Amino acid sequence: MNRVHPAPLIKDLSDKMLTPSTRIALTLFLIALSFTAKSQTELQDHTAAINSLIGSEANNFISQMAENMVTGASVIVDPDTGVEYHVTQQQLDAFNAAYDLALQQSTQEHLTGLLIQDQIIGQQVEFENQKNAMIEEAEQMAAVTAIAAEIEVADESTKIGMEKYATDNDLRSIKQETRDNYAASIEGMVVASRTKNMLEQYEGAIIESTTFVTQASGTVQAFYDSASVQIDQMYLNQLNVAWAGEVVGVENEFWLVNTNMQGEFYPDHNIEMLP
Repeated sequence: MNRVHPAPLIKDLSDKMLTPSTRIALTLFLIALSFTAKSQTELQDHTAAINSLIGSEANNFISQMAENMVTGASVIVDPDTGVEYHVTQQQLDAFNAAYDLALQQSTQEHLTGLLIQDQIIGQQVEFENQKNAMIEEAEQMAAVTAIAAEIEVADESTKIGMEKYATDNDLRSIKQETRDNYAASIEGMVVASRTKNMLEQYEGAIIESTTFVTQASGTVQAFYDSASVQIDQMYLNQLNVAWAGEVVGVENEFWLVNTNMQGEFYPDHNIEMLP
């Protein structure tokens, strides 16, 4: 369904043709139309069409036909009567295709895959934030090193000017805070990169393990509402997925539950679990 863009339509109309109140009313109408157009899904459209046929339209047809069944009614209806009330083959096929897709996209495995993709996007955003922070801190240090690179070989008047500039702009040293933030941003980029790659490589094990644990613990919705991921502090190749008091650690094809079932391991594909 095409999305309606109200602004270009209004712009094409002559100002002389629209009073202010009319222009406002038209704007609100087109905005509402745009919202309706983008909020109604294909399945909802097909569902509404069939519900109309088997609901109000069907009742209308039944009422019409019932009149001809009353004793004494003499009108012989046309043999094609009621054709317009049929659910057409095209309507049936379109509905079933849209409905089947919606069902496929409603499995826990599919929904967890979408959650993993959201987490991957989150790590990509975090990587960009840390990268920008690293560049900013590098610029702070570069402002100091630019003076340091020239001050020893400069002539006397330039030395005096550079010393004054460094003092006035708080550039007499590279701050410990700048150094620490620079290091933290580097580490943050590494963590974001590793987390993103683990999410991609461990996806199958994450889906398998979280499906098992959420169903066993009755925390399916809580998982989708609050799940977070973090690299384990001790086992650096293990990615922990946490939600509602549950924690699942995943490494390659293996996963373990670190909650009420602590210490129980569930290896995938019957591969031996590493100690």
